[in-house]
Amino acid sequence: MEMLASFAKVNIWSVILAGFAYLILGALWYSPLLFGKRWMELNGFTDKDLKSNKPLWMITLLTFLSAFVASFVISMVLGPRSSAVFGAIIGACIAFFWIAMSKLTSVLFENQPVKLYLLHAGFDLVAFMIMGAIVGFWR
Repeated sequence: MEMLASFAKVNIWSVILAGFAYLILGALWYSPLLFGKRWMELNGFTDKDLKSNKPLWMITLLTFLSAFVASFVISMVLGPRSSAVFGAIIGACIAFFWIAMSKLTSVLFENQPVKLYLLHAGFDLVAFMIMGAIVGFWR
């Protein structure tokens, strides 16, 4: 029953906004303005490789859905009495202790470049702090 009560206390609009914030940050983070060229270089991608990938609308939709789910769970974890600062702290903890640590295993076993790992982990840290701040603030 407590789980259902947690669902009912989620502000769906803050979750949607946090999902869009994740998309916007990702578009900026992986653009040529910030780390896009380095990301392509570390992955060995060319412009042609990216154009032959899955359709952009599908990637964007699935990315938004994953960010929506993550934001929804962050909102449930924060509870009804939170703040933007507490939300950002929880977001940072999730990004560092869960996401970055689990990705580190892949880096180690799959011999991935550490710089690529740091690029992704940096994005996760900033993105989850922003999502946590949004849902923590807008209760």
